[in-house]
Amino acid sequence: MIRAKTTCIIMVLALTVLALPGILAAQTSLGDQRVGTSSGSFLRIGIGARPAAMAGAYVAICDGIIACAWNPAGLVHLDRSEVAFNHAAWPADITYNHMAYGLPLEMFAGAIALQFGSLSTDLIETTEDHPYGTGREFSFSDWLVGVTIAKRFTDKFSGGFAVKYLVEEMGVEVGGPTTSAFALDAGTYYEIGPKNMRLAVALVNFGPDMTPGGKYVKRTGIVGAEALYQGFAPATEFKFGIAFEPVVTPWLESLVDIEMMHPADNEETFRFGGEAVILKALALRAGYDEGADEMKMSLGAGVISRLYSREAVFDYAATFTDHLGTVHRFSLTLEL
Repeated sequence: MIRAKTTCIIMVLALTVLALPGILAAQTSLGDQRVGTSSGSFLRIGIGARPAAMAGAYVAICDGIIACAWNPAGLVHLDRSEVAFNHAAWPADITYNHMAYGLPLEMFAGAIALQFGSLSTDLIETTEDHPYGTGREFSFSDWLVGVTIAKRFTDKFSGGFAVKYLVEEMGVEVGGPTTSAFALDAGTYYEIGPKNMRLAVALVNFGPDMTPGGKYVKRTGIVGAEALYQGFAPATEFKFGIAFEPVVTPWLESLVDIEMMHPADNEETFRFGGEAVILKALALRAGYDEGADEMKMSLGAGVISRLYSREAVFDYAATFTDHLGTVHRFSLTLEL
């Protein structure tokens, strides 16, 4: 009876996963939007230095608190409560800070996590009469807050979902608009055995169009008229990945992830990431995104230590571009 019930659950979830691309196409016009027309583009910025070092090939790895930002199902691998702090330094003085807290729920056979992320930059107001600045400053900021829940249905199969509240503030100090909306993430994680291989599927940032509030003056020549802002779907992505451990010895542990990612407003891209952990203390990572125009290659490293019987991990990643310089990311994860 238990086996039949478990099989039924897996079949229902599997059918749901298979239906996700169709749902995505119906709701976000997958493939029909013009490139770069999604709202909430900050959602595409990968959270955490470890995933970034592997070029974002992470949906089938997700084995810690940072899973709440990649594949909710991976959150079930939390053995203890964890907190993570992530910082990304982008060109043009743009910064992205993210914090997450996760707690295992043994009675539920799962885990729960809370996350908060904020991207921001400050600008100087300019006009035709004052091209070098009016003396006023304003900011562009995007932020999210969310909760993630994951559950293990069998010893091999888990699923999870997340609810996020998104806000974009586009220069409100100088009369700019604000937009907000809710978005959902859903994912599954299946361990199939050989070489600790696992398959994962995730649909992230799925939700209604984000439409800025208020109106703006639309000019035709010297004539102007008030118009409403146009809304666009959030930066929805569908991901499928396979991860496995080709070499595992007492002194070396390796991990490889191969992932296909399809954004709602662009073509598919394939990502490849790898990690080697030496003596359970030093991690070396590399990744490649074949579909990226600028940020194709990433490298990174991590130091794993223990503080008062609790694990502490510091990670760094560098993503290289041809014209924008190098993007640096730093992460600190602590067991509590």
